[in-house]
Amino acid sequence: MKLAIRLGDEHWQAEIISTLKQMQEPPEMCSDKEEYSEQELWQCIDQINNRMHQLYAELKATQDESMQRKLLDQMWELKIARIEVFRKLKSIYQ
Repeated sequence: MKLAIRLGDEHWQAEIISTLKQMQEPPEMCSDKEEYSEQELWQCIDQINNRMHQLYAELKATQDESMQRKLLDQMWELKIARIEVFRKLKSIYQ
């Protein structure tokens, strides 16, 4: 966020704020029910990791800066989703 502010990129700032607001929402790949088994949570992690791998391959393959930014934004959202799933897993183990 600090970099976006220093660069004066208001669009990027808005995207960051939107992403931070979404941190409280359940992961998109695992959002269709309230409770998950441990196995289901690990499957969500696998899905997220697979998607991130795909996005990384796309990122390496493109030279288009706007596409790179979109891919990075998607990767950021997936990282946040993965953290939320890990939090749910942690609550199972405690």
